[in-house]
Parts: sequence; structure tokens; C-alpha cells
Amino acid sequence: MPIRNWHVGKVGILWAWGIAVCFVIIQVVVRTSDFVLGFILIGAVVAILLSLSVVTWKWFSGKEQ
Repeated sequence: MPIRNWHVGKVGILWAWGIAVCFVIIQVVVRTSDFVLGFILIGAVVAILLSLSVVTWKWFSGKEQ
């Protein structure tokens, strides 16, 4: 099913899961002392937030049409 046909609840659940995963990753980053692992985890947080933004953008642009 295309993203533009999603119900607002699906987008909300997707964001809730994304924020929860980002919170867990940030907690791991705070406790780690390895630079490489921290760098990779911060990259994962940025990738998750960017992908959520893209999905939301596509969803909103589908609603305008």
C-alpha cells in the first residue's frame, strides 16, 4: 500500500517506534566509551530520524493531491 494512502495512526505509530528506538540508542551511546561504536550509533539515530521525516513528507504530499 502506498505511503500516501496510510491512515494518520500508522504514521503516528511509526514515529512513536522511531523515537523509542532513538531514545534507547542514545542511552547506549551515553554509556559507551568506544568512539567508533558511538559514531555508528549516532549515525543510526540520524538515519532513523531522516527516514521518518521522508516518510512523513511523502505522506503529507500525498494528502495534498
